[in-house]
Amino acid sequence: MVPGRSQRNTFRRVVLAFGTVLAVLFLLAFVPKIISTMTAHAPRTSPDRQWEGWVMTQMFVTFLLGYGIGWWRSLFGGVLIVLSAFVVSVPFALDGNYAAFMFGIPLFVCGLLYLSLYGVERRGHEAPHAEATENTDPAE
Repeated sequence: MVPGRSQRNTFRRVVLAFGTVLAVLFLLAFVPKIISTMTAHAPRTSPDRQWEGWVMTQMFVTFLLGYGIGWWRSLFGGVLIVLSAFVVSVPFALDGNYAAFMFGIPLFVCGLLYLSLYGVERRGHEAPHAEATENTDPAE
């Protein structure tokens, strides 16, 4: 069954609201850390752990790009958000730090919501054409 226009709009609002909440939470978590790093007030990390900051920065930038693009192109935004989930989860999981999943799981869920939004919107746009071709049976 193809959802109606109001159901698609409601689902779109829910997905964008979830992405917005996640973006605000990440901004609250990362902006102070970025500022402290830029002003040299951040605690020094050991040289063998400096990759962690780089991975978190890449995740943050990839997520924000996906979030921004997702407002107009939910497919591309969803792919970027899922990619950001893997960017943060895989390196930390390989290192044995499973706490990174607290970032990766919400990102993955958000990306899946954006991808499902793409599917719902696409199905909604194709539905009128499919109904028109089904009703043109010459036997009727």
